[in-house]
Amino acid sequence: MARIVFFIDHLRHDGTQRVLKQLIEGLAARGHTLAVVCLDASWDDQLVAALRAVGAEVRVIGRWPLVQGYGLLTLWLWLRHRHFDVAVTLLAIADIAGRPVARLAGIPRVLSSIRARNVNYPRWKLLLARTTMPLANAVIVNSAATLSWALEGEGAPTGATSVIPNGVAVGAYAQPYGRAELRAHFGISESHAIIGCVGRLTAQKGQDLLLKALAQIGQNEIDLLLIGEGEDAQKLRDLVGQLGLGARVYFVGYRRDVPRILGALDLYVHPARFEGMPNALLEAMAAGCPIVASVADGNRDLIEEGVSGWLVPIDDVAALAAAIGTALANLDEARRRGAVARERAVRQFSLEAMVEAWEAVLLPSVTSISPAV
Repeated sequence: MARIVFFIDHLRHDGTQRVLKQLIEGLAARGHTLAVVCLDASWDDQLVAALRAVGAEVRVIGRWPLVQGYGLLTLWLWLRHRHFDVAVTLLAIADIAGRPVARLAGIPRVLSSIRARNVNYPRWKLLLARTTMPLANAVIVNSAATLSWALEGEGAPTGATSVIPNGVAVGAYAQPYGRAELRAHFGISESHAIIGCVGRLTAQKGQDLLLKALAQIGQNEIDLLLIGEGEDAQKLRDLVGQLGLGARVYFVGYRRDVPRILGALDLYVHPARFEGMPNALLEAMAAGCPIVASVADGNRDLIEEGVSGWLVPIDDVAALAAAIGTALANLDEARRRGAVARERAVRQFSLEAMVEAWEAVLLPSVTSISPAV
């Protein structure tokens, strides 16, 4: 069995962190010794508790110790003492700082996982990501669209970059709230349709487009649950006011009952501008929820237009509004497509397959040859 350490920017409960949790749980069940290094002092208590519950060690560095250098020094000393076999970096700062410190600590195999087409990277961050990329033995991406970005945008090694789709525990979505129960919980009228969107409140996820589409539809009998937190929360609240949607949009923050909410929605909408392979969309599929999504990156790897949902062009508010209106006006067809999406999640995106594929890349042999430092 191997000793594996994961580096990640923070441990708030976002999409990459959910994948990390799934990996830690799956690899722990296979007998590996695991640790997680959180570079920023920002975490979700229940996520950290879940990692520790399966035996993973969690070590927090903190932003200022990292910037001032002594955090990297103490991390290097700790890594030297622990003799890990493999290091994995997740997200930008983990890539930039984790690759060199893992190499300097003598860890024989270093992997990075690029989780999205990071077109929003500032130039300095992209330069540092490309500069440190040769320190990685291999790269894992989660979709074909992310693969092209990893190779061309971040300089991932052509012969050592693998696509491993995200996985989902479909059984966790089998007991949704009842229709009346969900409406009572949020104080929504029984006669109203409920659409939902799960994700960080940020420009990448396109919640502003969804709000504009909702205003364009102009029906007072459609309410929206925005599930998540993020840097654009106030901008989105301001936009709700400007569009006159105050009575129809619910900012419900981060929720631990998303698996029960999704299956009770009339429609799930994912209007992202760019993605890797979105966990939220995969979870909506597992719940059998009717889906409207943009054609961004990993979305189109999951949803087939006219078969398992509706796909619309990126940044096209009119097309988004039309697809939402069509889906809500044809609920039998919407539910049929939702059932097809769920079947695809069951057949192609199991957690077991994801963990097994990761393990094969993490540990291809006991005699990996490291690139020169």
